[in-house]
Amino acid sequence: MLFSAEPKDSIKDLFDRRVEMERFKDALNQRMVLVLGVRRVGKSSLVLSTLNSLNVNYIFIDVRRIYDNVAKKVQAERLYEELYLGLLRLSRRERVRDVLARSGISLEYPIKVKLPVEEIRSNILRILDGLNELGRVIIVFDEAQYLRYLTIGLRPILAHVYDYMRGITMVFTGSEVGLLYNFIGVEDPGSELYGRYYESIELRPFSVEESKEFLRAGFKELGVSVEEYVIDRAVSELDGIVGWLVYFGRLYVEKGMDALDEVKALGIRMVKRELDEVFARSPYYRYIMKAIATLGKARWRNIMDYVMAQTGRRLTNATISRDLKNLVKMGFIERQGDEYRIIDPMVRYAMLGEY
Repeated sequence: MLFSAEPKDSIKDLFDRRVEMERFKDALNQRMVLVLGVRRVGKSSLVLSTLNSLNVNYIFIDVRRIYDNVAKKVQAERLYEELYLGLLRLSRRERVRDVLARSGISLEYPIKVKLPVEEIRSNILRILDGLNELGRVIIVFDEAQYLRYLTIGLRPILAHVYDYMRGITMVFTGSEVGLLYNFIGVEDPGSELYGRYYESIELRPFSVEESKEFLRAGFKELGVSVEEYVIDRAVSELDGIVGWLVYFGRLYVEKGMDALDEVKALGIRMVKRELDEVFARSPYYRYIMKAIATLGKARWRNIMDYVMAQTGRRLTNATISRDLKNLVKMGFIERQGDEYRIIDPMVRYAMLGEY
């Protein structure tokens, strides 16, 4: 169903992403693929739906789920466990079980993960070697920018997979696009993946008309008749972020137009947790975001003046430029010509109402 809250895993439930889906299919012939887009735009749905339609072996790891928000780390044991659980799911196929057995990989549960770091690294490589023997396997790291917090160095392993394991294609999805690029480091001479070729697919929010068509199709699927003014207002306030449109569609059936306020309240609570984490990284992020939210679109000088007025400090140009660049990398704002804007309307509502 179009209005299901969980990531879609079938192309029949994937709305109007045909171009991106075909590009993703073609990209899977390469060694490394990046699927990029802001939060809640449908990256996981695109990946899962496409892979299921191809009936290929794949392992899907939600890196954000294993990120420890308190310790600010992804423990190597958790990544190993997720990789191992992916193997258990694949092992339902007899050929997969045979190949892994020849590689000396025992499929037992529960998993013994309290191992020395070097043993975990060695076991991960053994698992990857076994997967490579299958002929073709896709390994998906969802929200892969969190891998930069991993407690073992992963890039040397990924470079080894890229260079020597031709049966494996690596897919990285990311909403913090700049940080994902930084982690992979294909343009960083100091990175083990420097200079490696990759395919990139970007998912943009729906246009106004696409958003309206999505809501119409979802309500039609539910057999619910909705006036055009309802759809117009929802799109006006929720923009083209498919995650918010889905929540509105689900709630409208029960609550009518009260659903819009409820979605906004829910969205604000969700993004506030994300913003609080981000604002802990710099004393100026909050003021920069507030300036942009207040103005709708803001030029560099507007932002600088606002931050200095709010903090009472005289800041260097380099400080504001650095923080603006970081917020762009994290996917919270985008630059359009000489102006900056907040991409997700819920982030703007949160900035105006909560900070």
